[in-house]
Amino acid sequence: MPVSVAIIGAGPRGLWAVEELSRRAYLHHLALDITVFDERQPGAGSAYATDQPDYIRVNVWSPVIRSAMGTLDDFRREVLGETDPLEELPPRATVGQFLAASWDHVQAHLPAGCSLRFEQKRVQDVADLGGFDHVLLASGHEAVEHPAGMLDPAADLEKIEAGASVKLRGAALTAIDTILSLTLGRGGRIENGIYRASGREPAKIYPTSRSGRFIQLKSDPATEAEKKILRPFEYRVVQVESVEELKDLLAEAASALSGEEFSWTSLEPAADTAADLRDSLENPRRAQQNIGLVWREFYTALIQRFSFTELALSREFIELTRLLETYAYGAPAEQLERILALHEAEIVDFSAIRDAESLVADHTVNAVIASPGAHPGTLCAQILETVAPEQAPSAEAQPVRTEANAMLPGQTVFAMAGRMTEPWVLGNDTLSRTLHSVIPRWAQTVAALHSPANAYGLPPLTGRLEPWIQEVSADTELLWRAIDEHQSPVNLVNSDAMERNISELTSVGEKHGVDVRVFFARKANKALTFVERARDTGHGVDVASYRELSQTLAAGMLGERIILSAAIKTDELLELAIENRVTISVDSCAEFDRIVELAGSRQVRVAPRVAPDPRRFMPTRFGELTSVWQQYLNTPHPTVEVAGLHLHLHGYSAQDRIDALLEATALVESLRRMGHAPEFIDIGGGVPMSYLDDSAQWSNFKQALAAQNEGAMAPFTWKADPLKNFYPFHQAPVRGAWLEEILKSDAGAAVCALGLRLHLEPGRSILDGCGLTIAQVAFIKERSDGVPLVGLAMNRTQLRTTSDDYLVDPLHIPASDSASSEPYEGYLVGAYCIEDEVIMRRPIFFPTGVAVGDFVAFPNTAGYFMHILESASHQIPLAKNLVYARGNLKLDGIDS
Repeated sequence: MPVSVAIIGAGPRGLWAVEELSRRAYLHHLALDITVFDERQPGAGSAYATDQPDYIRVNVWSPVIRSAMGTLDDFRREVLGETDPLEELPPRATVGQFLAASWDHVQAHLPAGCSLRFEQKRVQDVADLGGFDHVLLASGHEAVEHPAGMLDPAADLEKIEAGASVKLRGAALTAIDTILSLTLGRGGRIENGIYRASGREPAKIYPTSRSGRFIQLKSDPATEAEKKILRPFEYRVVQVESVEELKDLLAEAASALSGEEFSWTSLEPAADTAADLRDSLENPRRAQQNIGLVWREFYTALIQRFSFTELALSREFIELTRLLETYAYGAPAEQLERILALHEAEIVDFSAIRDAESLVADHTVNAVIASPGAHPGTLCAQILETVAPEQAPSAEAQPVRTEANAMLPGQTVFAMAGRMTEPWVLGNDTLSRTLHSVIPRWAQTVAALHSPANAYGLPPLTGRLEPWIQEVSADTELLWRAIDEHQSPVNLVNSDAMERNISELTSVGEKHGVDVRVFFARKANKALTFVERARDTGHGVDVASYRELSQTLAAGMLGERIILSAAIKTDELLELAIENRVTISVDSCAEFDRIVELAGSRQVRVAPRVAPDPRRFMPTRFGELTSVWQQYLNTPHPTVEVAGLHLHLHGYSAQDRIDALLEATALVESLRRMGHAPEFIDIGGGVPMSYLDDSAQWSNFKQALAAQNEGAMAPFTWKADPLKNFYPFHQAPVRGAWLEEILKSDAGAAVCALGLRLHLEPGRSILDGCGLTIAQVAFIKERSDGVPLVGLAMNRTQLRTTSDDYLVDPLHIPASDSASSEPYEGYLVGAYCIEDEVIMRRPIFFPTGVAVGDFVAFPNTAGYFMHILESASHQIPLAKNLVYARGNLKLDGIDS
């Protein structure tokens, strides 16, 4: 059954939550039914309606605003047609358009098995949420309860007649929006800093404030030079123990920034508000703006230090945040210039800013927003009364304490993110997504609550486990002995499955009357146990070097059951092959001549390698065209036996093998007419296998990777690696069913009719289930930018082929029975001293945590992953290879 999730609020926080859920659904292969409740259209929220006039602005820098769809600035250029330089503080309506498009984007890129629907209504009763597995309250600002007789700045301004006097309860951003709506919104205009009235404005507008302070100028971002000055102070934020200590640090930083000693008295309300605003515009780095700049630059460190602490709820800290946010997140210069123009026109009057009580006006507008925290009588309060009564507000708003993942303490159902948690979670109510990780942590928690208990990759790709691998993984004592004696990592091998895999192929041949012979591709794994199993079961080995051949012969394999397919063949290698009657795959006519010369009077067996028609097949560097061999072999050589033909084909396509066999059987017939007697056709390797049984997981992985590479979701691979080259870890048909397709074709019939043997050189597919690589956790840490890492005592060449990545989930084997810890998600990194030393390029999720000393086991690595690229760089010894049998381990012959 899909996991049902309710999100209350379709504004920026609700959007981010759905995007993170969608991403987690991909990464954890999770089915979700998501319902979003909001009385407004998605994206509009209470602040971003798209029908707002352009003079209603955000006070967040445009480059900061982004979604899973991309950045607001790119949207403005590519969709809205704006040109550079873009306004840094755009209209709220523009942001609303971006948010609405982002909702469409997330809807269009949902993972398979997930649904998203909107209910345009206001949820007022907690009972309406009873059927959901998880509920996130992300409703933003609560609706303001207006005192009797006061007007709503959003709905009631039309009630104000021209020429009236208006008192504003409030002197911040909402007050500015109200002033501009009553002036510019009624046809007035500003030309060269002078307001031209329309005649429909109020006569007077009086902002008022309990602090006696009008909102301040939002200063420009810090320059690189200013950041350099502030950086040493910023590092000290996490060490402060009290609000007084924090204030001293802020003052010290502001002094260093300006070169003059900062005094808190500079923040006292100015006697002349208009003059103060003009001064800030003319001197944007004066003391008041500098302290705001310091607060803004330190904000990430402040969040780290104070969020989720009781100190954040102290009266002193709350008062400090209210004071400094007036300067740090104040009004854009353009808006203040408009206010001053209206002041010069004698419409905006600051004379009553400190004396609201004695002012009498025709209308009073309640131009404030609701205070932070949970308010009595709201849905938030109902939820608290139901599941966290100790936090329920009584007479006034109270900050809600949540965990770092937004969940209410002790809860897995109800979570809250936004203004109701301020300042317990500092900076939670903002368009920025870089200040904290509450929303991503919440989505991760939701996914973890419905995920398997063992470790898995993101997205999950669960490998098949042979019984012997399950036995080894359960025997921690055995693993300790192996690592203690041979160091980490070790390769464990078991050849039992090899015999089963070979039989799967040969039995298909028996069914179709074709003698199928399997030659184990030694390059896939150097362990001699596999050579010994091939020897004992009557099959052969494909070798590609002098050492491979000499070791195989030393293991007792007869030369007649070996084929030499090396791309480069030294004289020493050819001599060994000729002397032992090994069949040599001949790559060219020139190589044929070399073999003849080296052999002298000795008999030699060869299999000319055929390069199939490049008009039909991918061009290959191996072999000669059929026409070349027909001409070259037109007369048999007295000491050379053309025992068969050899093919080297790219990929795994059965149809390619069929087409190549038809070409090869035609060549066999031609060679026989010339007096040769070929006995077999060797179609090489490329016998497909599947590491995974779950096709849905593989489909989800590819869909997630495509979404990442198209920019439709945040990257999950290491450094956003696109992983364009990887083995098809799930495919069909494989092995026996694949060979069935070949042998039931016309080509298979031709092989049978000619009495030819069909030789195969599988490596990976006959080693399916034969290997396990074990490494030990050496450290757990974070990269300098916070990316979590799990260090393994191994290097990336010990789990790599020529493709981009190993895509089977590892097994986590705790080294002891200690109590499980918090979930952990990180990238596996290795021992080489380079930045890109990554074992797997997907992160691994450890639902019960991971500790130094634990084991991480990589299943099914026998085919190529262990040895094809292994390196002893840094003089680190290569991994030892241990044969597992009946609970015991012994060194493979290659290491003994």
